[in-house]
Amino acid sequence: MKKFSSQEEVIDIWLREGYEKVYDATSKDFQKVVTLEQFIELSTSFNKGVKNYQLETKTILQNLTHYVWLDDKREKVVVASFDELNQIQRFYIKPFIAYPETDQQYTKNKYIMPIRGEWFVFWGGTNEFVNYHYVYENQRYAYDLVKVQDGQSYQNSPIRNEDFYAFDEDIIAPADGKIVKVVDGIKDNVPGEMDERNAAGNYVVIEHANNEFSMIAHFKKNSILVKSGDTVTEGQLIGRCGNSGNSSEAHIHFQVMDSQDIVYGKSIRILFKDGNEPIQGDTISNK
Repeated sequence: MKKFSSQEEVIDIWLREGYEKVYDATSKDFQKVVTLEQFIELSTSFNKGVKNYQLETKTILQNLTHYVWLDDKREKVVVASFDELNQIQRFYIKPFIAYPETDQQYTKNKYIMPIRGEWFVFWGGTNEFVNYHYVYENQRYAYDLVKVQDGQSYQNSPIRNEDFYAFDEDIIAPADGKIVKVVDGIKDNVPGEMDERNAAGNYVVIEHANNEFSMIAHFKKNSILVKSGDTVTEGQLIGRCGNSGNSSEAHIHFQVMDSQDIVYGKSIRILFKDGNEPIQGDTISNK
């Protein structure tokens, strides 16, 4: 990196009004959208009253390194994404949205991830920058999981579902329970296309103890092996990963709710059996 000794120091230079230096490190695409004058004006206004910024998360995703910093009052957030050449591809600022009350309320049951083998957390965590679901009460603590090899979720080219490592992989029950809803028969999308009318695609809802309900979505068409009323045990095969619903590539959406209603039920932060709290960028597995 020519202008900085490390990516992490960018935030301090920016706070000390080194706006032009930071702007010079941004990509041409960024500079087409935001002029230097706009960048300085927005930055100056945003930094008023801020003493310092602390690193909240650092994740690596799709060949970009993403930094999320919060100010000392945890009211403002700065996000910067660097490419492999240390150029800033994304830099955005906004008020920080947090739900500390529900962040502290975990499920009463302990769960496992509904997967076999090694998977990658594409979305997950307790802020909207590592988990886009977070701002939606009915999905706040959901996870989107993909399979990755050498930094990519697909082999060859991302044209066919079969090119994606997650497609047709086993999906298992995250805990003992009873199947209360199954939707199947929805076709898998062509990669890059989405079916917004059937957002969850093919999905399963399982009722667990303590009035908790897990939902697993985006199954492969006609791959679900259970029906409403069936009892399942933790780790039992229930279907295969697909690309149905509001999905651009093969992945699994997993969440736990206080109701079987996927629209109006409230998402609950998941207590995992292994004690981990995975976030975006983490590799997870069930042995």
